[in-house]
Amino acid sequence: MNSEPRGPGARLADGAREAMAAIQAMRGWLRQGRRAYGQAPWLFSGFTLMGSSTQLLGQSLQNWASDALAVGEEPVAISMALMLAGLLLSVGSLLWLNVGLLRGAWIALGGRPPRLAELVRWQTAAMGRLLAVALLLLLLNLLIVATAGLAAGLVSLVHPLLAVVPLLIGTTLLGGLFVTQIFQLPLAVAAGLSPVATFRHGRTLMPSHGWQLLALSLSLSLIVLLPLGLALLIAWPLAAGWLVAWPLALCSLTAAYQEIVGAEDRTGLAGAA
Repeated sequence: MNSEPRGPGARLADGAREAMAAIQAMRGWLRQGRRAYGQAPWLFSGFTLMGSSTQLLGQSLQNWASDALAVGEEPVAISMALMLAGLLLSVGSLLWLNVGLLRGAWIALGGRPPRLAELVRWQTAAMGRLLAVALLLLLLNLLIVATAGLAAGLVSLVHPLLAVVPLLIGTTLLGGLFVTQIFQLPLAVAAGLSPVATFRHGRTLMPSHGWQLLALSLSLSLIVLLPLGLALLIAWPLAAGWLVAWPLALCSLTAAYQEIVGAEDRTGLAGAA
């Protein structure tokens, strides 16, 4: 039986149906995320406050050491040591926070409230994999930005308006990279994949789950950025909403990951503390 070629209208209708299905799936993941967060809201937000405060402390230490180094208030060795300590504290606290929140979301989606001891548990291997993935993606982002900037500078010599083209291409590539790597946290931590395997796995999901990944990326970005935007536009205390937005986003992300990729915990992420 020969199938007739599908016209543009039919493909457009298929795309619209896939987009609507992705929106419905996104609503389901958000509901699951809210239920998971509701298992222990004070614990999730309190742990987020703990990790964020530690990260800000490390960042403040870096800034102070950098200023001291610039004006020569302290010996160079001391200033450099303080900057390194601040960097380690800042990066380490972010890794610890995200691994802990993922663990808590995994447990809450399993049907029981997580405990503080489970959230604060230190997993060096998981944090190391997450750091390696983050460094790989940072390198790719920098490569895209540098290439787009260089190309824009070169074509602007022909005509200034032509610089828009490589900048638009670079922006599209950055957005595509973000969407394809939306599951970098659970893939590295729960699935135990290497950085390259994590990157490749994200790309393999696009053909069959592209609309869902796009809807997930846009929704989670809105959830996380909304309290920060309100803080900038209205009043800075509204940034406290981030203490709810970040764990809620990770709970929804974990729900989507378990449905699309699978709920197998290959690394003992949610094991006993």
